[in-house]
Amino acid sequence: MVPIQLRAGGAFIALALVLFLFAFVAFLRGDTLYTITPQFICTAVAAVIFGSFATFNTAQGGSRKQLIALGAAVLLLGLGVLVPNTALAVTPTYWLGLWAVGALLCALILRRSAM
Repeated sequence: MVPIQLRAGGAFIALALVLFLFAFVAFLRGDTLYTITPQFICTAVAAVIFGSFATFNTAQGGSRKQLIALGAAVLLLGLGVLVPNTALAVTPTYWLGLWAVGALLCALILRRSAM
């Protein structure tokens, strides 16, 4: 069984990766403000689910619970495409990068405490 610190750490790493990716794309487009939409929320939640249920090594077999969670993550990504693109909040783009750094620090602390 995988310790909860590794699962939560994986979720934070996946969230940090998604936040860095969105911040990078926004910086490339030259956006100074980032609009948080339901599609962004669905993508972030799907990344958290994927990160917490990802397989950590090849010796670990997949389980039904893991398969259901990963299926739910895929459904959330599909739902994010279908929901209307309404603005829920607007934030400066650099906050996405700062939130990603915070998520990465949380992941490192959690994963370090599991060892």
